[in-house]
Amino acid sequence: MADELIDIYDENMNHLGTAMKSQAHREGLWHKAFHCWIISGNKVWLQLRGKNKNLYPELLDISAAGHLGAGEEAKQAGIREIREEIGLEVSEEQLVKLFTYRLAEDTPAMKVREFCPTYLLETEKKLSELVMQPEEVDGIYEASVSDMVKLFGHKTESVKINGWERQDNGVSLEEIRNVSIDSFVPHGEAYFLKIMSALERYVEGKDKSVA
Repeated sequence: MADELIDIYDENMNHLGTAMKSQAHREGLWHKAFHCWIISGNKVWLQLRGKNKNLYPELLDISAAGHLGAGEEAKQAGIREIREEIGLEVSEEQLVKLFTYRLAEDTPAMKVREFCPTYLLETEKKLSELVMQPEEVDGIYEASVSDMVKLFGHKTESVKINGWERQDNGVSLEEIRNVSIDSFVPHGEAYFLKIMSALERYVEGKDKSVA
């Protein structure tokens, strides 16, 4: 995990100054991280974290996410992270704000205190067209949004997802998996259900005013 200078805040999101990302995670300093959930039709994209990641390797995660650098705006960071992680070029106008999520969790490796501006992105790109960032991303999958609502709403124990996974030789192969809640990074079931329910409303056209 590369270190970088980031802005830090108090618990009410008042700016306090800057610190290195490693210090923020060591001391539990509040900072900002971009979250983006990408949908294609009625499917949501899920990123498979690299097997060599220090935190939550080989678990399914947000489509694209990353920290905001010092002085960086959320959409600027988002465009950069989406391009770096999966090779997708997007504009600020394509990012639809959902909400800002407060993430507070302690792990053996770090203390996470993050304000997470969370966005939706619609795309017509195919998973096979994406370029996964080595060491960071081992695969990109897609799942039915309605299936994800059922999973995190405890209406089913598992769902089927399909996508592309990079092999040790660098070649990506098409894969199908059956996954459960335990297959995901533990951001909290309430977080996932909130996200997937918002995406479902968006997909169904019932609530276009999600910003």
